[in-house]
Amino acid sequence: MTDYSTSLRTDRCGDLRVGDVGRQVTLCGWVDRRREHGEHLAFVDLRDRSGVVQLVIDGAHDLRSEYVLQVTGTVRERPADTANDGLATGAVEVDATDVTILSTAEPPPFPLDDRIDVDEVVRLRHRYVDLRRPRMQRNLEVRARVNSAIRQAMEEQGFVEVETPMLIASTPEGARDFVVPSRKEPGSFYALPQSPQIFKQLCMVGGVDRYYRLPAACVTRTSGPTASSSSCSSTPRPVLSPRMTYWPSFRMPSRRPPKRLPASARERSPGCRGTRPWSALDPTSLTSGSAWSWLN
Repeated sequence: MTDYSTSLRTDRCGDLRVGDVGRQVTLCGWVDRRREHGEHLAFVDLRDRSGVVQLVIDGAHDLRSEYVLQVTGTVRERPADTANDGLATGAVEVDATDVTILSTAEPPPFPLDDRIDVDEVVRLRHRYVDLRRPRMQRNLEVRARVNSAIRQAMEEQGFVEVETPMLIASTPEGARDFVVPSRKEPGSFYALPQSPQIFKQLCMVGGVDRYYRLPAACVTRTSGPTASSSSCSSTPRPVLSPRMTYWPSFRMPSRRPPKRLPASARERSPGCRGTRPWSALDPTSLTSGSAWSWLN
């Protein structure tokens, strides 16, 4: 089990279980909710990336939403009638003996509850708050685990991960350029590669017979007489792009009316144009094994 202890904490909020009852722990996190219970007692839900745990504190503490706290206390089991089966930590609570406010906060611009829809413009303006939402935390974690599983599967197939440039010297062709001005060379621009196969050929001639890349995003371009610079947009779209050499080619379909291709042709990777169907590379290893066991 991973040790998450640091100089400020001993455990994460979402990791406490019944087996920790009686332990003294130090936690750090954000105030998620506060509920008053009588005149001198309050319940506070403390949140971090791992989850939420309930604190029992003195009601005199002025703790508001999104305050950052360091709390020291003893883990104890909740009474059976107050246990929350909807939380992983619902069977325990922390009796706080020492509460330190690490940072105060203004009221958040929108609720962090996933059940409430928030305008995207507001979310992007306050992105640091939006990233605290459980859905965003879950998306980041799933993306990281999927990328890790893909890398493990591709390495088992003998592929090497190679990062090719996202911007190069402009080579005007059919599509309009997505350009970025150069800071060191005024009047010069970098552009999105319009012929990325150049990098494929460079790697293959250089001896990298199997490589792949996981681009962070693809920038879409428009072409044609009605295209304008305002039509260009940057949309995050992760793509697995494998490349191979020393692989028998197969005949591409001729220019005939569209028809349904056989299953073997439909299964080939979109990144391996003009090569043998991807199924020949034993794709079962890409969707099975320990790398993907967490999806089951």
